[in-house]
Amino acid sequence: VEKLLGDSADRHTKELSALKQSHDKHANDMAGMKALHASLPERVEYVERLLGDSADKHAKELQALRAAHDKHARSVASSESKHATIEERMGYVEKLLGDSADTHAKELRALKAAHDKHAGDLAEFQATHSKHASVPERLDYLEGMLGESADKHNKELLALKEAHAKFVAAHGQQAKDV
Repeated sequence: VEKLLGDSADRHTKELSALKQSHDKHANDMAGMKALHASLPERVEYVERLLGDSADKHAKELQALRAAHDKHARSVASSESKHATIEERMGYVEKLLGDSADTHAKELRALKAAHDKHAGDLAEFQATHSKHASVPERLDYLEGMLGESADKHNKELLALKEAHAKFVAAHGQQAKDV
């Protein structure tokens, strides 16, 4: 029995020693894990701080957005008082267009009257001008007159030379006779 009990006690001592070693290893591993991870209260505090910071940030941004909206609303209100309504603006444009159309109609009538006067003046000028010879006709006439005059002068010159030659011949004979 002692042998059986002794073997069993040795075996239990070995198992107990292995169990202690395993427990120590597990305790060391847990200590290492605790060093890497925050505790639950630390984690809750971190989340609360993040949410608080985020809430503060959002509150500031919301306040800034409200201020910008109020400023924009005041700007729109002040600009509405400075601008005319659509009806007023349309009335103004219609008046301008009406005045412009009246002015253009007057100017168009004056232009047509001036055109009609110029057309009449041109017709009168053309009628008066038709009584005169055209430039080519006048040039042909002048060339004909100058040509006839040149031929006439040439004939007269030849006649004078002939008469002079006769005169010199007759006068030259008398001078020899004397």
